[in-house]
Amino acid sequence: MPAALEEITPSWLTGALAPQLASESVTVTNVESDPIALGVGFAGGLGRLSVEYDRDSESAPKTLIAKLPSAHAPTRNLLTTLGVYEREVRFYQSVASEIPMRTPKCFVASFDSESKGFILLLEDLGAMRSPDQTVGCAVDDAKLAVETLAKLHGSIWNSPLLGEWNWAPNWDAGAEVFASSFPGWWARLQQNFPSAISDEFRKTAEMVTPHVASIKSRLSRRPVTLCHGDYRLANMFFDDTDKASPLVVFDWQAVRVGRAPYDLAYFLGGSMTVEDRRAHERQLKATYYASLIQAGVTNYSEHEFEEDYGYALLDLVSFTALVGGNLSFDNEQAQNLMIGLISRVADTLSYVDAERLIANLP
Repeated sequence: MPAALEEITPSWLTGALAPQLASESVTVTNVESDPIALGVGFAGGLGRLSVEYDRDSESAPKTLIAKLPSAHAPTRNLLTTLGVYEREVRFYQSVASEIPMRTPKCFVASFDSESKGFILLLEDLGAMRSPDQTVGCAVDDAKLAVETLAKLHGSIWNSPLLGEWNWAPNWDAGAEVFASSFPGWWARLQQNFPSAISDEFRKTAEMVTPHVASIKSRLSRRPVTLCHGDYRLANMFFDDTDKASPLVVFDWQAVRVGRAPYDLAYFLGGSMTVEDRRAHERQLKATYYASLIQAGVTNYSEHEFEEDYGYALLDLVSFTALVGGNLSFDNEQAQNLMIGLISRVADTLSYVDAERLIANLP
């Protein structure tokens, strides 16, 4: 299995694509790779493969997106320990074709249980519209994203399938590790992004610190569904030519089983500008909830939904510290993306009664 883009050879790629192109009997004669998404994807290495074959073929992809472990050793070691690389491979192997959310076509999904290496070869969607998360999600795109999210959540609400997908951890898996590691992560976050941490955000983090594990336990209680875990604008393409399925969602490394509003809170809190979120958050939450009920969810009140949304925002404190305190931000685009996430999440949290929510934890 290739461990880096430059290790993807014509011979290896021919064998890897053979099951998908069995009827074609084509041979890869040349493959060139170029790194992409620098400063956008923190957790893995991404590259676009340009592929040539020994004969013409309509079904053989001329370009592919390759995803491999991060070349940044601390990031790679952390995410391997957390199991996120294996998780995304299992998602494409078992789930992608079963959900009402469009994902990139997957040509290869392979994980080595001994080396913990992995590789994904995905459909190249680079021609689609891909808005800049640092600029912020447009309101119409946000409406589409929350409606599509509700359909996903509703389709697997308390489903028996969640028990079969044992590679997808419950929300509180590793909660004690998060709790014990959070103070160090938070310290590094402040060191890495000192000007981005407001006094109010710092106070909220101090309140959350003793309750990191309890918040995760709260979000793992039924009713639960399959959560994307990293539902943000940078992980979306918009196909404006396809009215039936215009949204394509990728990067499923953080998929977990938990309370549905986490994905919504993360998306609204991290992907919209502060001004747009303040102006439209209430309506977008109402759109999501109505779509969830329309998808068949019952016995889930608006009050319970609002409470879950608040706890999800509190959980974002530890997630923000995990990302900002551990992953690689070695260029300006990556740094700006993280600074934007910090400031937007902090502002969203400022509208939450954190003291009341924490006081009501078991």
